[in-house]
Amino acid sequence: MIKRYFSYLYQNTAKNSTKCLLSLLEFNPKAKLLDCGCWDGKNTLKYGNSIGTKKLYGIEVYKPKVKEARKKGIIVKLGNLDKKLPFPDEAFDVVVAYHVIEHLVSVRVFASEIYRILKKNGYAVIGTPNLASWHNIFALLIGLQPFSGPTIYPNYESNIAMVRDLNKQRTKEVFPDYYENSLQHIKVMTTRALVSLFKNNGFKIENLKGFGYYPFSPLISRPLSNLDPYHCHYIVLKARK
Repeated sequence: MIKRYFSYLYQNTAKNSTKCLLSLLEFNPKAKLLDCGCWDGKNTLKYGNSIGTKKLYGIEVYKPKVKEARKKGIIVKLGNLDKKLPFPDEAFDVVVAYHVIEHLVSVRVFASEIYRILKKNGYAVIGTPNLASWHNIFALLIGLQPFSGPTIYPNYESNIAMVRDLNKQRTKEVFPDYYENSLQHIKVMTTRALVSLFKNNGFKIENLKGFGYYPFSPLISRPLSNLDPYHCHYIVLKARK
C-alpha cells in the first residue's frame, strides 16, 4: 500500500509539473522553438501545439531517437548539450529543457548557451528535480544517496526495496531504450542554485513553481508547494533574456 501511495504521488507530481510547463509557453505562431534533449520528439510536438508554432527544432545526443524525431517533421541536430550548441546567436524565441540539466556536467556552459541562442526578450523553461526536496533530505538523514541523485554509477539502486522498484518502473516508462544502463543524474541542484545559475547568466526569473511536497497528498501538497518551492520534488523555472 505504501509503495502504491508513493507511486501515485510521483505520477501526480510528474503530471502537474508537465501541465505547468505547458502553461508557461506563450502563444506565438511565429516563434522558433528549440527542445533541448528532444528524445523522439513527442514532447516537442506538445510544446509546439501549446505555442501554436510549427517551427520546431531539437538537439539530442542519442542517434536512434534523432531519427525518430526527424520523422515527425522536427529539425533535429545530433549534439552534446555539455558543449557549445550548434546554432547561431539569437536564433530562437523559446528554449525548453525538461529533465535535462540534471544529466549534464557543464551546467554553466548550458545556461550561457541558452542565453546566447535566445533572441532578445526570448525565454527558457527549465524543469528538473530538486536536491533539497524533503524526500532527498530524508535519504541523507538515514545515510542514503539522495533519491534524485547524483547517481554514483550506472544502475545504482537504493538499499530500500520500495525505492528501487519505483525507480526501475519510472525509468522503464520514460526511457525504455536506456532501461538497462539507466540515465545518470550528475548535477542535481537545489531550487536556489538553479535560480542563481540562470540569474548569473543574465536571465530574469519570471516564474518559479514547485511540485511534489512529499509525503503529503496532492490536496495538501499543492498549497505547501506554492508557499515553499525550495523543498519540492520538481522545479519548473521560466527565465527571460
